[in-house]
Amino acid sequence: MRKKKENKEYLGYYINEFINISKIRNKESTYSNYLYTINSRMIVLYNTKIKNIDIKFINEYTNYLFDKGLCSKSIKDTLILLNEILKLADIHINIPMPKVIKKEISVFNEDEQIELEKYLLNSPNSVNLGIYLSLYTGIRIGELCALKWENIDLINNKITIKKTMLRIKDTNPNNRNKTKVIVDSPKSTSSIRDIPLPPFISSMLSKITNILPEYYLLTNSISYIEPRLLYKKYKQILSELNLSKYNFHTMRHTFATRCINQNFPIKIVSEILGHSSVKITLDRYVHPNYNEKVKMMNNLQKLY
Repeated sequence: MRKKKENKEYLGYYINEFINISKIRNKESTYSNYLYTINSRMIVLYNTKIKNIDIKFINEYTNYLFDKGLCSKSIKDTLILLNEILKLADIHINIPMPKVIKKEISVFNEDEQIELEKYLLNSPNSVNLGIYLSLYTGIRIGELCALKWENIDLINNKITIKKTMLRIKDTNPNNRNKTKVIVDSPKSTSSIRDIPLPPFISSMLSKITNILPEYYLLTNSISYIEPRLLYKKYKQILSELNLSKYNFHTMRHTFATRCINQNFPIKIVSEILGHSSVKITLDRYVHPNYNEKVKMMNNLQKLY
């Protein structure tokens, strides 16, 4: 737990100020993430005098984080948070950020996708239907877990994404459990969206009986399946199919890749995925292969 520092000469004062502001301004999940980062990585900064904070100090702190074994992504996130705290103290430093190597996205090849679909269709239940839905809509695991029948419009063939489910650190020190499950609005306004359903998906959904609006899709009841349990069930399926190297997000990547290959306009793919900008979609999914590059270069023959 953080130390109390009321003296404005110390960084701890501004860390506490940031925590108080964040609790009011941010979503519970964001506040929980900030609090966890501060309590696990910034305790050592509380007694630092403001006048001693310079680029040398920042570099030493960055090295400290590396020595703790944090990855570049976690260190970058921590430094971004520190930068926001420093602004409260009217300290403006151009903090050097560690280079984060982008992971190559994983995608099911066509044979793997066919094998997975065959399993899901031959073993019909609410969970498998949900996984199949994710494969053909690109919705995130938290969005799928939070999806209720009231969000599914089979007359107009669409689903509406309004909520996401996630497990966060419990910020109440009096609670016995360290984490809790919450259902909240998605991480950005662009993630609140309508997704048109292909007719074959609508047909599958229309066969479900005993539907009430407040029922969750994955259970067809008022009880829910949280993301980590759904992920466990998903990995069990992939293990049976010898496809266990893929995470749940692979289905989202696969959906986007298939759409691009089918010449979907980028803007449409971006909005279906709930991306905040088309640039995100372009950077992640539009990667011409070598043969396509050769084909385009050969077109220069016409100019020769």
